[in-house]
Amino acid sequence: MNQRFHAMHVLDEPVVVVQPVARSFQARYAGRTVVAVGAHPDDVELGIGGTLAALSAAGARVVMAICSVPVNLEVRLAEAKAAAAILGCELRILMEGSCRRIEDVKTYQLVGVLDDLVSEFSPAAFITHGPNDFHRDHVEVYHAAVSTQRLSQFDFYSYMPTMCRPVPVPFQPRAFIDISNTIDKKIQAIAAHPSQFSSRGFTFELYRDIARVTGRMCGVEYAEGLDIGRMVFT
Repeated sequence: MNQRFHAMHVLDEPVVVVQPVARSFQARYAGRTVVAVGAHPDDVELGIGGTLAALSAAGARVVMAICSVPVNLEVRLAEAKAAAAILGCELRILMEGSCRRIEDVKTYQLVGVLDDLVSEFSPAAFITHGPNDFHRDHVEVYHAAVSTQRLSQFDFYSYMPTMCRPVPVPFQPRAFIDISNTIDKKIQAIAAHPSQFSSRGFTFELYRDIARVTGRMCGVEYAEGLDIGRMVFT
């Protein structure tokens, strides 16, 4: 059986290949709410201060939620307010009115406090401590925060263990945020807590060094790392 092949006319116009446009971390949450939770004043600044400044600058509503102020209530509150203003964030103290410690409340009460936070702000992303922190109260906050995921669908991240002195703690970031443009704001926000750092003889350069090393992992000058608990794609 003879087969005949017919010539096909090919259009002269060039073929345009459409490449998907990648969105930055900041663009993902522009116009949306991000809630960042720390056990105490300064934790959020240490862990993700540069990320929060970048999110705020990109148009996200960023809420810094502090679970408790363990000592020196008025001093620590003033420092927290100053740091939040530097980063462009709203400040919320969850266990307010007096000096409290995370260990002062039962687990279900801590879960309830964070549940209320999620119900009030309906965040697109929730960022808090991780499970490997050497501060036990930070780990308690993490586990209570994990429970809030049952309430609604939002992205859930953990930041690196926070510390005043360098301590070897395992942390494996799976996402890296370029904070080259906000590293100075991060350092300024940390410096807004003199009761925890300068008055105790601690330097801030440790946190610049950590950001520099983290940046080397992803090819930028400065970065912060996040572990990913959950991401919701629609």
